[in-house]
Amino acid sequence: MTASAPTSARSSKPLRLYGVAAHLPLAVRQGCLPARHERGFFRHGPSLTSSLAQWGAVWPSVVLVADDVEVPGLVSPEGVPLAAQRVPALCDRAYGAWHGQALRDIAAEKLAALLQDADFAPPRGESARQFQARIGAWAEGADLHGTALFLARPAVVRAMAVHVLGGNSALTQKLDCAPGTLSLFTRQGGDWRLRMMGAPLGGGN
Repeated sequence: MTASAPTSARSSKPLRLYGVAAHLPLAVRQGCLPARHERGFFRHGPSLTSSLAQWGAVWPSVVLVADDVEVPGLVSPEGVPLAAQRVPALCDRAYGAWHGQALRDIAAEKLAALLQDADFAPPRGESARQFQARIGAWAEGADLHGTALFLARPAVVRAMAVHVLGGNSALTQKLDCAPGTLSLFTRQGGDWRLRMMGAPLGGGN
């Protein structure tokens, strides 16, 4: 499961990139598109640390957190509080004027377009294709090597997997990535590989 990326000084450095899928805001689980101010979350930072240890993960030197995710109490294995880097590019798809809308209140034909048409975008929002392109551009442009970790909503982790597999936004519908799961992407010599997808995290989240 590989996809080639442009060869460059940064992409030639080996990378192990862990992705944690955050839990979604309550309103989303109740059938709404996320409001602009709502954040997904990982309930307990120390449990994330212990969960990574259970998977034998090397603790990352870089921790990245999407702007729409909250992780309280994130600590290293030694119990030292960590200052994560906020990354706006790792936010979920932008729904523009539809942010916070209940799905039942969106006209059936427009909801179908949102879910099925890769080029459909809500007013002032992103299409699925634009969202996929944004995550792919971040993956190729981020200056990362060694071991890194990002925390983002499930849709972002799926989009990262699609990029690694060399697919397009249609492939997203065939990938499962539940909240509170761990995925692993590696890059060596510019080639990406999907090593693990959607493994449950322990520790009670």
